[in-house]
Amino acid sequence: METLASKERREMTVLAARQSLREYAADQWPHTNHKGRLAKLCRLLPWSDRRVRAVYNGERGVSLRAEEQAALDQLTIEAKHEYRTIEALCAGLEALLTHTDEDGYRAQIDALRAVYRGMDSARAAGGKR
Repeated sequence: METLASKERREMTVLAARQSLREYAADQWPHTNHKGRLAKLCRLLPWSDRRVRAVYNGERGVSLRAEEQAALDQLTIEAKHEYRTIEALCAGLEALLTHTDEDGYRAQIDALRAVYRGMDSARAAGGKR
């Protein structure tokens, strides 16, 4: 019989996986509802549609396999890399515009700063990247 501690660990792993899937989907497709996000995750992950739905919803009795955890970890790594790449591109563009002609590109620089604020506020709201 499964001990209480191992059952709690398994449930925590599934809850963490559920949260990771939901955060990833919300970051990638912010204007899509849960049904659309699930459909896109089903195309993205090498699992059955039913399996993706079970983990996404954190259904009872679901346990995460090692290869599924590895796939989620890879998604998280790719998302962090993508975020850092975008952040670096924005910083480089801001530096270029500031160096070239700060007054002439004031509107673009302000738009970039608004993007930074949006990315930071999304991260603070739960998209922990």
